[in-house]
Amino acid sequence: MKRAWFLVRAASLLVPAAQRAEWLREWFAELHYASIHSSSENSLFLIRFSSGAFQDALWYCRGVWNRDTMAAKMQSPGRCLAGIAAVILSIAVLSGFLPVTRSILMPLPYRDPGRIATVSDAGASLATRVPIRADLVRLWQSKSKLVEGAEAYLWKESIATDSIGRRSRVLGARVSDNFFFLLGARSSEGRLFGRNQWASCPDCVIVSYPFWKGTLNGKRLTPETSMLLDGRRYRVAGVLEKNFWFLSREISVWRVVPLASFEGERTGIVVRLGPDVTTREAENELRSLTQKANGGIRDTGLIRIAPVASRVRSVFGSFGLALSLAFVTVLASSRLRVCRMSFRGALLFVTKTLMLLAAVFLAGLEFTHAAWINMLGGADLLTEPLSTWLFLLGCMGVLLWSVRDQQGRCRVCLSRLGLRMRVGCPGCMLLDWAGTELVCVEGHGMLHVPDVVSSWNKPDHWTSLDDSWQALFERG
Repeated sequence: MKRAWFLVRAASLLVPAAQRAEWLREWFAELHYASIHSSSENSLFLIRFSSGAFQDALWYCRGVWNRDTMAAKMQSPGRCLAGIAAVILSIAVLSGFLPVTRSILMPLPYRDPGRIATVSDAGASLATRVPIRADLVRLWQSKSKLVEGAEAYLWKESIATDSIGRRSRVLGARVSDNFFFLLGARSSEGRLFGRNQWASCPDCVIVSYPFWKGTLNGKRLTPETSMLLDGRRYRVAGVLEKNFWFLSREISVWRVVPLASFEGERTGIVVRLGPDVTTREAENELRSLTQKANGGIRDTGLIRIAPVASRVRSVFGSFGLALSLAFVTVLASSRLRVCRMSFRGALLFVTKTLMLLAAVFLAGLEFTHAAWINMLGGADLLTEPLSTWLFLLGCMGVLLWSVRDQQGRCRVCLSRLGLRMRVGCPGCMLLDWAGTELVCVEGHGMLHVPDVVSSWNKPDHWTSLDDSWQALFERG
């Protein structure tokens, strides 16, 4: 009896809510009557009898689930917003729940991140950045009064081999002694890295949390835990906290080396600015120290300092620029001519537009390299122009679609207009139709859109229909 009752309950979900209670009472009464005349309450007869509830439910709701009714429901404003929400949810699921977006919006995983900055040499051109000689790092460490610390770093693609011989390509970084101490980074156990902590372990590496969970299977580290990096064996001595990253989220293996090992190389430089020190003040001081070290030669390049936090979030500026250009472009093409709207209509227009723009922004962050930063802390010249163009095209598409969708909606119920009909005949007015008429399927009104806009004709015209028209729109 319980199984039969469950089947009837399941079938009732197909019945319109307004008639569901009465339908259930009738079926439960029939089920009770059938159980009295069956040999057993749990007999196969009751199961077969209750399975007929599905056929009855489908027949009962035939007027609700027909093609015309479903088409009208799918054109409703609620279904429109639900469809856009489904797109945003799909982006979140496919990207792994927005890891790039979360890393940009959340506070950076450094101690006092607003004071962390990268240093590069602008050379003769302000539009390009070049690495800095590593020997300047020791000079700045000892002489600078506005910079609390400076460390060098480089990264390149390497071949990593785990303990069972599996090889994989990873991005490996080489950093100077107190790189993690300067950033205020933490291990996966929540402990801060100390000053000169790795000086006594030249053959140690620190791995990222995703690399540890994936390649190393999340096993507890022991003194025997090791891996091969470019054919050389290193001891895996630590795991960074789960959300740690620096400029590139793809760095998996970090090798701490003495600053002297960078001698003669040009590297990326990260500094920690002193409290209340501006980038302009620090740039002037570092440039002055560099000139003195070079015997007073003034042609020593232009030191440029870029706060990491501002560089990480510069993608918002790229998206804002693309959105502004898209708005101006669409406005100049007279596409933003939207009919007079009620408060509900304006709310729907703003909501769907903002949701679609959010979808474009999230997709750009998660599925392109829009948020990438190069090793010197500047914009990636290979990806930023492309991502800006993609943002521009996406924003233009959103604005054009949103305006066109709003123009084709009923002024009363905000559902999409249907029953499209051509007016006139082609060839009578500049080889085109006179116009197009669309009608609200609920009978609220009719929209006339002329195909040829002229000075004596309105661009579009909405005609409200009174109650005398309702008989034409009744559904049998």
